[in-house]
Amino acid sequence: MNHAATTHRTTIEIEVPAFEGARDVLGTTGYKETVNEALRVVSRAELLRRGAAQIRAGALDLIAPEALEEQRRPRV
Repeated sequence: MNHAATTHRTTIEIEVPAFEGARDVLGTTGYKETVNEALRVVSRAELLRRGAAQIRAGALDLIAPEALEEQRRPRV
């Protein structure tokens, strides 16, 4: 994800308690920083959730840690 590539200026109404909660959790200061970081966090969380679901479903054809260790053993 390229976060600095594009920006869009808009006016939105923000619920102050929601903003303050997000700001406190994220450790941000201003509105712009807090909103942008919150959007990044939500996007990343969803991508991780989807990836985990694919792993659980076996859709990524990943090798098990045990099989990987076996492949790494020296063959002498």
